[in-house]
Amino acid sequence: MQVTFDHLVHLTASPREAKAAFAQMGFHAVQGGIHHDWGTYNCLCYFRDLRYIEWIGFMDLNKAKKSDNRLIQQIVTDSAQGAGFSQIAFRTNDIHATMNHISEKGLTPIGPFAGNRQREDGTVLSWSMLFIRDESHRTYRYPFFIQWGQQDSIRKQEMKQLMQHHHGQPTLSYIGIQADHLDESVQKYCHLFDIPSSLVRYHADRFGSYAEIPAGHIKMRFYESAKLSSGRALYINRPFLCGITGMPQNQTILLEQAIYDFSV
Repeated sequence: MQVTFDHLVHLTASPREAKAAFAQMGFHAVQGGIHHDWGTYNCLCYFRDLRYIEWIGFMDLNKAKKSDNRLIQQIVTDSAQGAGFSQIAFRTNDIHATMNHISEKGLTPIGPFAGNRQREDGTVLSWSMLFIRDESHRTYRYPFFIQWGQQDSIRKQEMKQLMQHHHGQPTLSYIGIQADHLDESVQKYCHLFDIPSSLVRYHADRFGSYAEIPAGHIKMRFYESAKLSSGRALYINRPFLCGITGMPQNQTILLEQAIYDFSV
């Protein structure tokens, strides 16, 4: 399956405040747009290779609750626990081939669904999203897949300035996931992404012990929830940690119940 990491979804009470917090740290964070049909809006921070963080919040919660979009349904459910990382998206240039791959893995694809939002300049950005039906509540939720309405080369040129920050060109390097059943979660990802077990690596850091795998050109770290040492209010079977490298100094912050780990 030819996919690459696209973005990390961070549900926040105020995307604009999250954007402002990143701007104060020297990042070029920007207003995204409004999803009129879903009752949500977002702010964004882009990094190298078109990777980005999406801070998403509710403009109209009642409309969001009625949405048939699976991602919006998920963040509405997550909002009962409060703010925090919610989902991970991988980018594909052939969403139908990705759908076939999912089916061949014995899984059930849902979609693709069309999406769009209006930019501040009035132009409309479009995309398609594909989800996976997850029958298990014991392991980390499946990511979703996205295909943009423009080629990557065009998007890179259009967003070249957005990927420039005061600190240069830092990038998202890893995503940390709190897993209730670590081995099952790792096996789920390896099965979906065709990752051989020989590539699974076991390490430990100040947050706890984790299993790391390469998926879509980013490192995915699965931490066993019962052994996490961060002492923070974290959520089971969801991302809780985002690693950003290329910074002038090491720093860890908690922003809207999500941990950002900055390193040189």
